[in-house]
Amino acid sequence: MKKDTKKRFQVNELEADWGGFLVDADAVASLRFFDRAIKAAAQNDPGIVREAWDQRRTIVTSNGRDFMRYIQEFQNPPNNPACRDLWGLLVIPNAQLAREKGLQTIRRGLHVLQREPLRWPGAALLNLYVRLTADGRAGIHRFKRCPFSEHPERGIHINEPWNTW
Repeated sequence: MKKDTKKRFQVNELEADWGGFLVDADAVASLRFFDRAIKAAAQNDPGIVREAWDQRRTIVTSNGRDFMRYIQEFQNPPNNPACRDLWGLLVIPNAQLAREKGLQTIRRGLHVLQREPLRWPGAALLNLYVRLTADGRAGIHRFKRCPFSEHPERGIHINEPWNTW
């Protein structure tokens, strides 16, 4: 009997709630690169942000600038105590050739530390903003999380080494 040495969860057991990728119309060619990807049903960017939150999915788009604005407004609406963490954003290049080259490098996860790659469910739980460049590199940033998520006692416990990253 082969022993499974791969950790089931990297960041936190809440990774199991991740729904996969939600692909915007301008990035629909990327659907075939991901096992857990569907095309967004919503017709506008704010609707896609809401759909991604409802379905616990990471948004995939080539239109990063507009989505950044809508995501920040959704997560921390002005004059509203509600705070909603999303499951991240993946911005990919417009050019088909660059897109295909870059997507191959991140298909199974992100190479962010000198250790194992951070698989997509963990990256999504961390609510990462990943921008794939034309040369296949990934710029990675974290969206500001809700204060209750970061609370030391009642918040979401993040496993090492991801808790300091």
